[in-house]
Amino acid sequence: MHPLEKKLLPLINKEVKNYFVAFSGGVDSTTLLDCADTIIKSFAGLNLTALHINHNYSDSSDLWKKHCIDFCKKRDIEILTFDLDLTKIKGASLENQLRKMRYKIFEENLKEGDRIFFGHHLDDNVETLFLRLFRGTGLKGARSIPFKRSLGKGELVRPFLDISKKDIEKFAKERSLEFISDDSNEDTFFDRNFVRKEILPLVEKRWPKYNQNLNKFILNANDSYEIVFKQIKQDFILVSSNKKNEIVLSKLTNFSKSKQKNIIIYWIDSLGFNIPNSKVLREIVDKFVFASKDKDPSFIWGSKDKAGSVCLKIKKDRLIAKSIA
Repeated sequence: MHPLEKKLLPLINKEVKNYFVAFSGGVDSTTLLDCADTIIKSFAGLNLTALHINHNYSDSSDLWKKHCIDFCKKRDIEILTFDLDLTKIKGASLENQLRKMRYKIFEENLKEGDRIFFGHHLDDNVETLFLRLFRGTGLKGARSIPFKRSLGKGELVRPFLDISKKDIEKFAKERSLEFISDDSNEDTFFDRNFVRKEILPLVEKRWPKYNQNLNKFILNANDSYEIVFKQIKQDFILVSSNKKNEIVLSKLTNFSKSKQKNIIIYWIDSLGFNIPNSKVLREIVDKFVFASKDKDPSFIWGSKDKAGSVCLKIKKDRLIAKSIA
């Protein structure tokens, strides 16, 4: 059995009946789908479905969709395709909005206990780390891409997260797998492509094993965060109230400012709201929590008219969070 197939072996068992692969048709997801198909067909009673999202942003989008359908048909793999409506995208980052639309589709197709595999690999993980560092991330962001997390009623897993792009391409060549090349991946207008095409080749020339070493950093950051997370969770219990979107202000301000920030991040994240950046957090703990209570003060990050923005309000001794729809 090939080492890439072995990555999926412990993730596939009879306890989970339905498996999915996010299938773009590129080399990463094609390799992943091939490996998953091999392993799943060795079990009786397990189902594999490829999910293809047609972004409709390229003149080749329909050809890519057809390629994915044909690929699955030849291998007797069920495939579901979905077409995105780009007219619904307004204003914010195209990359982020497309991502949200994709994940919404994936989430809607997962039933209780289902598992979906994504083809993210080591190079993706390192690129994500760079992007987050450039944006001033903290310890949580330094964890980069999670190997496993819940998604709707199911579970999302990334089996190739410690596998290099080169190893994936080598597998595809050895197995003579046909895959598409998305020309948008060459466009350095997009931040991730700029990091991949312009920055990392220079880094690799100086430090050839940079990705393995940065992966060690990511693993260390994950371990450190787990320790910090346990403490934050305990601290949050001390400030929580009988309502999820309210915490006790006087108890919050008893903590140091650094702990206040961590508690607020944990709280906002648990509500599923957009987390404030470091500048906003400083304003909250330095000024807003001390605002005059008799004027019902409020604090918004984002925009009053923009979906996804969050509003904090102070009423008596409660700090209240609400998402602006």
